[in-house]
Amino acid sequence: MDEIKIGILVNTHGLRGEVKVKPTTDFADRRFAKGSVVHIQYQNQNIAVEVQYAKWVKQLLIVKFKGFDDINLVEPWKGSVITISKENLHELEEDEAYFFELMDCKVYNEDDKYLGNVVEVVETNANACLRVRNEEQEFLVPYVNAFIKDFNKEEKKIVIKLIEGLL
Repeated sequence: MDEIKIGILVNTHGLRGEVKVKPTTDFADRRFAKGSVVHIQYQNQNIAVEVQYAKWVKQLLIVKFKGFDDINLVEPWKGSVITISKENLHELEEDEAYFFELMDCKVYNEDDKYLGNVVEVVETNANACLRVRNEEQEFLVPYVNAFIKDFNKEEKKIVIKLIEGLL
């Protein structure tokens, strides 16, 4: 079963089993909604837990998992990755993509010249940027319509508009 990372359990919160989660998804409210099942990746285990509730505190979510009512039950999970099954992903709009779909894509300019592969998706406050690397250089491309001309998920191919200074 393929798992998609949606957050990191960074710490406990209080004594009643609440945890602090740093979301790594644009859909945190949906992924951590009451009744959602997420997986804690702990010591090579995939532990399924149900979200009892989640609330925002600054940039973090305070999450309570059903049946885990004591700090001692959740403390070992500090630093663990939180995932969901790939099958639980929802369909996106036509011009949207999940970060994992962008990884390892081949990047070309509008003249079909190969520029490199996507090696990382970097989140910024404004938008995501693709880190593209080839044998000679590395550069960032904002993942916005002004730069991304085409994204073919099946072929893992991205066509970008080059502007002066990008390379």
